Amino acid sequence: MKKLLYIAGLTLALGQMTPVQAAAVYAEPLPTGDEATEAQHLGLEFLRTSSEMWFLLSGIGSRSDADAAAVRFLELVKLTFELDNRLSSLPLVAADAECVGMMDNVQMRILETLDDLHVEFVSICRANCYDSDALRKAFEEAVQLGMFAQDDMELMHHSAAPLTEEEASVEIARIRQLVAPDRAVLDILVAVQDETSASAAAPELQKLSQQLRMLLPEIKRERREFAPASVVVAREALAPIEPILWSIRSEIVRIAALPGYEAETFDVFSDALDSVFESLGATHCVLFDSVFDASFRADLECALRENNLSSQ
Repeated sequence: MKKLLYIAGLTLALGQMTPVQAAAVYAEPLPTGDEATEAQHLGLEFLRTSSEMWFLLSGIGSRSDADAAAVRFLELVKLTFELDNRLSSLPLVAADAECVGMMDNVQMRILETLDDLHVEFVSICRANCYDSDALRKAFEEAVQLGMFAQDDMELMHHSAAPLTEEEASVEIARIRQLVAPDRAVLDILVAVQDETSASAAAPELQKLSQQLRMLLPEIKRERREFAPASVVVAREALAPIEPILWSIRSEIVRIAALPGYEAETFDVFSDALDSVFESLGATHCVLFDSVFDASFRADLECALRENNLSSQ
């Protein structure tokens, strides 16, 4: 899970370092010019802030989550604008090639994180901020400040009718087909114990990712729920899937703590796991957020911490 582990690792690493220490994550030695050094530090702080904002939003899956995140989200939005203003006010200075390369890398990662952040923002808007007035107000202020587009907020006002009987029947049949590939993903992850077994698992995970993608919902679900007449049957279809997803979650965290997981030798496997994770998110629109929630991301941070300590 290269992308998710990168975000978790960035939050963990930069959150515990001074700006000078954090800069060493990306390049060393630091440039000698005062303005160049300040730009470098501000860029890293901007990256840390936007990553934390993504991390915060990606963990929201209920009204209580949304209520708890509202204040910190707005703090991070305001900090983002403050950092942007400070960066914009710096004079252009000559910098060596190493510094320029480092800043280009940071800028690229900022843009990637902001794209991911926008996806989370839109997703939560579609969910009507999980009926959290506090988060709605925070989102509205973020839009007024210019962090996000007004069009995104308008997604909140589209009511979603429950699935019709025919739509529910199609959706329940699709959900039942997810059990086999989910179990196959779990079996493969259980077998990953080191870089050799991870390399062997990568092509199988890619195949399963494609298989899952063939089972995307035919109906654009968004916030559309099952009608009361279909709820019992839907729960029966989901019942065998939920424990498999929880086991997949546990295996991902275990693998993240394997010695050397952050090394290049695991890159091919990490890419395959990223692909499977995204496919699971796309196909399991009912259960995914409740399983891979904020505590999952906290568990990933702990796994990274253990990995860092064991490598020292």
